[in-house]
Amino acid sequence: MAVSADPSSTQLAPILRKTPEPPWDQALIPKERYLSAEVMRLEWERMWRRVWLYAGPLSDLAAVGDYFTFEIGPESVLVVRTAPDRVQAMYNVCQHRGRRIRQQGCGFARAFTCPYHRWRYSLEGRLVSAPDADFDFPQANPVAAGLCLPQVRCEVFEGLVFVNFDQRAEALAEYLTRDVMEHLHSYRWGAEFRINLDWTVAWPCNWKIGVDSFNELYHLQGIHPELMDMSDDTPAACPLDFYGRHSRFIYRVGVPGPRWDDAMARARGYRDANQITAGVRLMLKGLGLEPRPQWEGRVKELRPVLIAAARERANRQGIDTSGLVDDQLLDDFHYFLFPNITLNISAHHFWLFRHRPHPTDPERMLWDFQQFVRVRPGQAAPPRPPHENYVIGDGHEARFPHIALAQDEAQAEELQCGMRSAGFRGLYLAHQERRIRYFHRVLEEYLAQP
Repeated sequence: MAVSADPSSTQLAPILRKTPEPPWDQALIPKERYLSAEVMRLEWERMWRRVWLYAGPLSDLAAVGDYFTFEIGPESVLVVRTAPDRVQAMYNVCQHRGRRIRQQGCGFARAFTCPYHRWRYSLEGRLVSAPDADFDFPQANPVAAGLCLPQVRCEVFEGLVFVNFDQRAEALAEYLTRDVMEHLHSYRWGAEFRINLDWTVAWPCNWKIGVDSFNELYHLQGIHPELMDMSDDTPAACPLDFYGRHSRFIYRVGVPGPRWDDAMARARGYRDANQITAGVRLMLKGLGLEPRPQWEGRVKELRPVLIAAARERANRQGIDTSGLVDDQLLDDFHYFLFPNITLNISAHHFWLFRHRPHPTDPERMLWDFQQFVRVRPGQAAPPRPPHENYVIGDGHEARFPHIALAQDEAQAEELQCGMRSAGFRGLYLAHQERRIRYFHRVLEEYLAQP
């Protein structure tokens, strides 16, 4: 199924309709945005504290008393299942002397007790006891005074928990936009997907380098050449769409694009560009198909075969794909949720990247990688994986589910080093990189607010 370039097209499913594009400027993106402590301060005060932030998966809060912590910049938030139908979030800081109540991670509690002086809070954050509370606090008994852990706004969408430090902020549904919510709902995330990989990797770069790295396909020819024999990265094949603060591209797979010509194919050991490639052969095998004689020399015609096989496999497994269009069964629907979430979505799994700023250093960040897999009807959900922490270069790269992730990660330090050079003034973006420009435009709007 082709994607029309006509924004008014009514012949396509809503998820495939092209959005109108905003007007574009040509200014450089200033490099100081990746280096400056002052920019980092403004981002925290004017942006991070005013936006909806993905905190963690709802599946970590299955029972009353289950909790996890969410760290962003200098803050830590406790997210807790306080009732069968209620999830709450609160600052993870004791109101006595400011000690963090829970260390990073997830667990179960009947109440939260600060380990320093044993101040005890209910699941909802109300102080219920404190040593010597009834006689040794001249300003007032802290329990009787009703001290509580300050609340943070919290909402749930499709099995993902979001928080917002701004009590006056718009609702999550308005923030995400109706289009994005409808698109993501079609995959049945909340009902059928569970986390099975959870990593945090310390990157030696600004958090926006992480965002930028996954917001364009222009780099495929440079650092992902092995993807060229089974995907089409050309701008015409990969439409860009913009939804409020957010954006998307659709990365076409299952067929080599026009860049895969005879010269490139021969350089990779093929007879010509029409021969079935290793990448397409691997996709066929993954869907239970072996290349057939009538397919030889027609590699660029096999996309419908792959789509049909993907839907047939899903039907055999009892997976309901009736809400998915053909493209969703094969392609990577790649969303960016402002300010820091990258989603690579397929019918059977999705990757969630979260780009978090370092608490104090503008030239460091934390990159969270979570993989969610679809659980078939009657299949047991995978056990909750442990959260693992790494730094670039410690060998974890070999365990990524795809080599492209390690290749992207390897660029982080080199990009940050280049930002420091007197010979570099700012990002000189191609038109196909306009998702990066759009992200910075939205960021600029927040930074300009008082």
